[in-house]
Amino acid sequence: MEGLFSEADSSSLKLYILPFPAPGHMIPQINLAQVLAFHGHHVTILTTPLNHQFIPKHLNVHTLNFPSNQVGLSSTLQNISSAKDNQTAYKIWKATHDLKPQIETFLQQNPPHVLISDIMFPWNFASTLNIPRLVYSPAPIFALCVAEAINNCDPQVLPSDSSLPFVVPGDLPHHVTLNFNPWSTSFHTMARIWLHAKEKNTAGVIVNTFAELEDGYTEYYQKLTGVKVWHVGELSLMLDYYHRRGTSSQKNHVGHHECLNWLSSKEANSVVYVCFGSLGRLSKEQYLEIARGMEASGHNFLFVLPKNVNDDEMKEEGWLDSFEERMRENDRGMVVRGWVPQGLILKHVAIGGFLTHCGANSVLEGICEGVPTITMPRFGDHFLCEKLVTEVHGVGEPVGVWEWSMSPYDARREVVGWERIESAVRKVMKDEGGLFRKRVQELKEKAHKAVQEGGSSYDYVTALLQSIKEMNV
Repeated sequence: MEGLFSEADSSSLKLYILPFPAPGHMIPQINLAQVLAFHGHHVTILTTPLNHQFIPKHLNVHTLNFPSNQVGLSSTLQNISSAKDNQTAYKIWKATHDLKPQIETFLQQNPPHVLISDIMFPWNFASTLNIPRLVYSPAPIFALCVAEAINNCDPQVLPSDSSLPFVVPGDLPHHVTLNFNPWSTSFHTMARIWLHAKEKNTAGVIVNTFAELEDGYTEYYQKLTGVKVWHVGELSLMLDYYHRRGTSSQKNHVGHHECLNWLSSKEANSVVYVCFGSLGRLSKEQYLEIARGMEASGHNFLFVLPKNVNDDEMKEEGWLDSFEERMRENDRGMVVRGWVPQGLILKHVAIGGFLTHCGANSVLEGICEGVPTITMPRFGDHFLCEKLVTEVHGVGEPVGVWEWSMSPYDARREVVGWERIESAVRKVMKDEGGLFRKRVQELKEKAHKAVQEGGSSYDYVTALLQSIKEMNV
């Protein structure tokens, strides 16, 4: 990419990035690799053969042998997005952790100036190989702060009825109310993974957010843990900024998707984008309630169903065919299966709301494009990302989900009814007083300024690279 990425020279840093094999983890870390390469440094991504295909050809890759046989997996399953149940997901997770000897040998033979490893990997080679480690967290610092606050508090503050909402104890900058029991075994498992970020010899935590989004929480986390935070996001925005400044005409072009033509036929702010991410696993009953809620709302909508949806099962009761037919006839809704260009969809002027599972990347993309959200978290940090949207910044409305799970594959006892979905959609799209849109537009402006020269994220990247140099003096 001549004119865009600087050539590495003798003064450049050798940087390794080790992402966890799941789309929500890999995509921002690939973007991080491109940002660091732009600054003239030699960046290598460590990954497995089938995950290699997701990495742009201009980036360096070191391919690790994926130990499928050791865990009883097919060699075609190397990414969490390919799992269909907890057992398979666990085997993929186990196999990624069995990569440690290979990684250690490679680091020993080809030491970098720093290893940037996903928060899912607890290994720290600083003491054994004298290689500094930075942790990449796919969750915002806000989520890590909530986990830290819960971990440090007295369990006796939990209400006697653990099904009731409660305010997270401690001195967080905002009152954060949780609707699930954070003392559950599964929540503590997730929290323990996040707590790896503050282990001794960790040089800092990198997050794909901008400082203004997490004002107060960065200081809280650094004071509580002693670990430096580096806000370098939003990374896709930063890459767009670099492309605009560069002389190269090469960009990440995406084929024109049919849904973009459909959106162009709609009025501004009139369409709700409905998408539950790459790991979306909803029951047919839940999809039916979402469809009913969207239809009852009276608003236009673009409804994305993942590839893993079993169409035969969905059509058993005949509702999906009749639903799609009605939506086509009155041109109210469009149902799409599989991948869609989410970034371009959220940029589209027709989009007026985003019904989302609250994955960290989706939440950030919506904010960066100034789109208010309707929140329907599914598992893991989604419930904490929801609170960042609804309670901290007031740019979204919850449908009201209380059943927390650590896994996308766990069966849900509760099906969120269409009435709650309809109500939340109507509230966001009506936006009385314009507060949702006003607040999210203000955040959008801050996000775009952050990645430009002189902005907070731009400066954080510069300071991060300087800090890595100082680690190796």
